[in-house]
Amino acid sequence: MTEQSLPLLSGSLVPQLAFGLYKVPADEEGVEIISRAIKAGYRHFDTASYYGNESTLGTALKRSGLPRKDFFLCTKVWNDAQKNGREAVRRSVMQSISSLDFGDYLDLFLVHWPVPGCFVDTYKELEMLHDGGYLKNLGLSNFSPQEYEELMEGKNNITVPPVVNQFEVSPFMYRPELVSYFQEKGVIVSSSKALHRGGGFNESVVQTLSEKYHVTPAQILIRWGYQKGLVVVTKTATPSRMLENRDIFSFLLDDDEMKLLDGLTSADDVVKREQLEAERKSQL
Repeated sequence: MTEQSLPLLSGSLVPQLAFGLYKVPADEEGVEIISRAIKAGYRHFDTASYYGNESTLGTALKRSGLPRKDFFLCTKVWNDAQKNGREAVRRSVMQSISSLDFGDYLDLFLVHWPVPGCFVDTYKELEMLHDGGYLKNLGLSNFSPQEYEELMEGKNNITVPPVVNQFEVSPFMYRPELVSYFQEKGVIVSSSKALHRGGGFNESVVQTLSEKYHVTPAQILIRWGYQKGLVVVTKTATPSRMLENRDIFSFLLDDDEMKLLDGLTSADDVVKREQLEAERKSQL
């Protein structure tokens, strides 16, 4: 079995396993990391203007020799552009396309954070760029249900619905009501920190399942997200781990095992995460 793609509301397909570029260096080392990921089979790459490595990604993509149509590229608009108005948002989008220098469009473009008083106008400008053919799909990142509903209010006349919302999801930060809310709206959930930055690899449930299926703890966490119907975003600089992180089709977690992994998130974990998100948003 090979990786499947998930259908978006727009009719496009998004590869379910993504390679994240957060903290990938914007230099030759970064180009090499991305080139290794391409060789390992990744075609979905997730970056952001804030990461500062869009041109690094573009260099690696061009070196691959593969055509633009083989890739699914996602980037995001940062908060400063949102605060500076719609023209700044447009400039940021066009700069992202220019920095990548790999085709004249992006497959998916996200609003990185819901900047209060700005994110609706930001999204409206992205709709204009979508209509101009520059952005194939639009989406969100770190949006709560309340912020999503504020965006989708009838008075805003949203004509291009968001197809993705990216936020932290793993067995160690699993908020089923939040995931279900967006999935029931037809919005694909993209999981950032899908490996919990390696912090849960030694947890007994993960270790037991890893030993049972003769796979790595990372493969257990990725398989969990895959079975939840998430886009699973991971990153590693190690070629062998890139291959391992895509090799999740030799086993299937049963319902009881999925529930055990679901239960690794405590109520206290959720409270702390939501407090952190509220604090970050108060500073936007």
